[in-house]
Amino acid sequence: MKQITLFTILMIFVLSSWGQARIRLSFTASPTFNWMNSTSREVDRQKVVMGYDFGLNGDIYFTESDNYSLQTGLQIVNAGGTISFRSTQSIPFAGESLPGASEIRYRLRYMEVPFNIRLRTEEFHRVYYWGLFGLSPMVNIGARGDSEDGILRKATIHDEINLFNVGMNVGIGFDYDLGGSNSVSAALIFQNGLADVTTDNYFIDKTVLNSLKVRLALLF
Repeated sequence: MKQITLFTILMIFVLSSWGQARIRLSFTASPTFNWMNSTSREVDRQKVVMGYDFGLNGDIYFTESDNYSLQTGLQIVNAGGTISFRSTQSIPFAGESLPGASEIRYRLRYMEVPFNIRLRTEEFHRVYYWGLFGLSPMVNIGARGDSEDGILRKATIHDEINLFNVGMNVGIGFDYDLGGSNSVSAALIFQNGLADVTTDNYFIDKTVLNSLKVRLALLF
């Protein structure tokens, strides 16, 4: 928690001292729908699980125009997914031996620093529409798992999860001008996982984490 607080303070300092660029900050929160996709034939199905993220973002405008900006910041992401295996042999996982037909729920937490390009329209009845595209490097700061048979119950599974992850962001949304310098924003953002989130201790595969985010924000 201390690391998150210090990183947040550092991010605010960096954003507010970025040369001559104009910066607009926003607090964000997002309920999310998350699922994990594996390339292994030993994986039977993947379930969608709910999660959430929250954080501080900054839109950096390098010109007088507000139509495009570089968006970055710090997000704490709580995500994961449920994967069912159909191996004929027992599965070594997080120091336990699980039955071959096991369902595992991954509970993952990441520190995310997005880098998005945001393109915004002109004002239309106090509303601005926009789209974004970019990448989100992430560092894993929490990993727990449950198994359907009860052998694992919120067990620490750091050895089964890679430290780094990266996702590609595509989204659309709108800002509503509240007057003065304040606005509220809503968006739908799809994050497509690009990196393998698991360490492949048993299966030789690539498992990515995908998310659909309903992003709500207060801009000031």
